[in-house]
Amino acid sequence: MKNLTFIRLLHRQSVEQSLLPEPLSFTSVLTFHDAVELFLIVTAEHLGAVLKERDPFIKRFFEGLHPSVFPGGVELQGQYGIKRLNDLRNGFKHTAGFPGPAAIADVKADTLHFLEENTPRVFGLVFDDIDLAEVVQHDAMRTHLRTAVRLHSEGDHLEAMGMLAFAFEELMTEQFNDDGGTYGLSSYSFGPRLRQHGLSFRQVEAAWRQPDPASCRGVTTRAAESLAQEYTQMRDVTRALQEGIRLMTLDVDFHQYQRFLTLTPVVSLMANSAKPRFDAEPGYAPSQAEFEFCRQFVVTVALRLGEVKARAVPPSWR
Repeated sequence: MKNLTFIRLLHRQSVEQSLLPEPLSFTSVLTFHDAVELFLIVTAEHLGAVLKERDPFIKRFFEGLHPSVFPGGVELQGQYGIKRLNDLRNGFKHTAGFPGPAAIADVKADTLHFLEENTPRVFGLVFDDIDLAEVVQHDAMRTHLRTAVRLHSEGDHLEAMGMLAFAFEELMTEQFNDDGGTYGLSSYSFGPRLRQHGLSFRQVEAAWRQPDPASCRGVTTRAAESLAQEYTQMRDVTRALQEGIRLMTLDVDFHQYQRFLTLTPVVSLMANSAKPRFDAEPGYAPSQAEFEFCRQFVVTVALRLGEVKARAVPPSWR
């Protein structure tokens, strides 16, 4: 299942690459081919087939796994589409034959058709049912992601998207606010995380003048207002910069982060309740594609954080 999950993740990455402008979209051909080749290798291992490595790509898998050649094999669908993909990949990789938009669109459709047709034939699963949460090492995150899927399937879209937003908040808080309480702030934190919802402008303005009127002698209302405005602007800019730098450190696409914020509701943690509250604008109705995008974004961030933690080896004397 982890192999299939990685294949689906790789396929999703190739789709995202295909949507980039030229020439950045060219690399999607390589990733599409990697996803298909990995699927074929996992299929051979699953069926217990021993294939001839020196055979050409198409013959090795499509003929080598055919029931007429290998008892207990499978008749794979989409051979001609995968041959087009293989030819395009070889031309690009070995002779610098750059693929055009039409060719990329074709291999994207061919790859999806191949995976959707053959995943049930070989593994008895629908390709879209392969759960991407399986590749996340964080137990609590896997639980949040599964809960979000369940809520979405039940039609509770606000709670489902809110759970994804809550999962993201937990990921960021756990990674950046501390290193498990041992060494204090993470080296990737860029300072303590600023609160998302601090004092309002008017509250800050009132705080400058409230404690002791005598100490505020000479401070005009306009001066207090200007100081409050300067403080709140600096706070908001600093918070935005901190979020951006943290995400760039993780190599997370900032544009995707902005879209994630736009699509997900606001998360509020109530003092008298263990359950977060989710608020969204009237008429909030995210589509299936928007839900999948947000879920994939959380999976990507979780994987990036796992990679960062794996590389963060403490000094030997600790």
